[in-house]
Amino acid sequence: MAVNPTNARVGQVLGGRYQLGDVIGKGGQSTVYRGRDLTQGDEIAIKVMSDEVAKDADYRERMLREAFAMASLAGTSALRVMDQVWTEDHRLCLIVELLHGEEFEDHLLALFAGGQVVAVPRLVEILEPIVSTLEVAHDRGIIHRDLKPGNIFLLDPALRGTPAYGSGVRLLDFGFAKFERMRSFTAAGMIAGSKSYIAPEAWKGLKVDNRIDVYALGAIVFRCLTGQPPFFADDLGELLRQVTMAPRPSLLALRPDLPQQLDDWMAQILAIEPIDRFFRVKGAWNAFRGIVG
Repeated sequence: MAVNPTNARVGQVLGGRYQLGDVIGKGGQSTVYRGRDLTQGDEIAIKVMSDEVAKDADYRERMLREAFAMASLAGTSALRVMDQVWTEDHRLCLIVELLHGEEFEDHLLALFAGGQVVAVPRLVEILEPIVSTLEVAHDRGIIHRDLKPGNIFLLDPALRGTPAYGSGVRLLDFGFAKFERMRSFTAAGMIAGSKSYIAPEAWKGLKVDNRIDVYALGAIVFRCLTGQPPFFADDLGELLRQVTMAPRPSLLALRPDLPQQLDDWMAQILAIEPIDRFFRVKGAWNAFRGIVG
């Protein structure tokens, strides 16, 4: 019987310091293990490059850039990265903080299943630190490009009052991040991001800037307040048509209890043309806060 290569790593010590525990997450390009820092005694998470992409020089560079992005955002709500090491068989590993809590996406699905949406004060509490982190990232030439609830993590409230809790949220996964002063890794015809949050210019294959994250923020707010994304269709071509051509959706049509000015705000943050959109994520957020109080 073949041995699962991910399980075969359990117990290994990397860099003479970090011991791999059980697998806590797995994707096509990496596996995440629970781990322990044998020097400090702390629990950590260890992201190990998968065998499928181990020989892909571009992916290795992408993973290194992800580590660079998170390290450069130290002090914000970005996931904290502590180190990078290699396995004995030359797989790149990122040493990051171990998170306790739940993904915002899972939290939303549970709310929606119960017929609820996110209350405005709670939405502000969750997204305020994310906006601040994105603002710092944009100032440093880093565009996230995959902003979505699945990449926002809500820390366990039991951690309140501890240094680890901080803002209470984390912004995850800078694997698709675009660095304005580095060459791009996105191949021609490839669209980075998750379909419900991709801005029109990305669908069109045009050059993107920080306003792609601004658009995604608007799509997140729309979904949190209504229970559905601003545009949705089973057919990808129809979704593309809606995002790039259709009138912007009315928030008030679904939530007449909200301030009327939010429809104008939503039309601007989800504008088809980037020039018509808020230029800064902080500016968009300040306008939202000015409406909802």
